[in-house]
Amino acid sequence: MKKDKPDWEKYERLVAKLVSEQLSTEYCVTPNAKITGKISKKKRQIDVLIDSRHNTENENRIIIDAKIRTRRIDITHVEAFLGLMADTGATHGYLVCPNGYTKAAELRAQDSVSIRLLPLNRLENFDPSTWPNCLVPNCQNGRIFWDGYPSIDVALAPLNGGKTISISYVHYVGKCDKCSRFHVKCLSCKHILSVPHESDEDCGVQCSCGLPWFWLASIEEDHTGQRSAELHLIRGHNQILTASRRSL
Repeated sequence: MKKDKPDWEKYERLVAKLVSEQLSTEYCVTPNAKITGKISKKKRQIDVLIDSRHNTENENRIIIDAKIRTRRIDITHVEAFLGLMADTGATHGYLVCPNGYTKAAELRAQDSVSIRLLPLNRLENFDPSTWPNCLVPNCQNGRIFWDGYPSIDVALAPLNGGKTISISYVHYVGKCDKCSRFHVKCLSCKHILSVPHESDEDCGVQCSCGLPWFWLASIEEDHTGQRSAELHLIRGHNQILTASRRSL
């Protein structure tokens, strides 16, 4: 029998889902992100990462730490989180917990950290095991987290010379919650694509519709040298849309 995700993991995924539903489409959300620390030079695990969707720069990075604790958040948790923010270059952070926080924690958080409450009973009707499976063969129980819905508009001219009509092709874009591989789902043909970024030789992937665009992932750097994986929609020469990102 397949085991359910541990409660802490479900709690993190719930936080990611709620955040993605409330944010502007200018931002993208990555659950269970891994970022190389600017100070430690080690990979740091981030429960939920928020990046600008279309901008390679990482100056407005936000991180979230979901703490599923039976006690209140105290000042030591806030100070540890501030250290994580400094190491990952986050400009703001959210501590999410189910059972409140101490006055000292509130005072220490000040302007750069916000503390939010999310009761455990919100987990009752939430089941991330229903999300699609990651398509990477060696990924262990990864699920695809959708956080964007780009639409591609195509103008069609009838053969009889009638009025040109516009058709929109909507896609889901997201990432695996384990290995972070980009995935795309075309809502027209229902085809789910796995889009790798690990090799410069990747030439892009195309859905079963066979329409004149494809998806390509790459590694980019901002002006400070911080690296990000980016998912691009390629429609033709100089028609490139960055549809999703995740900091590295």
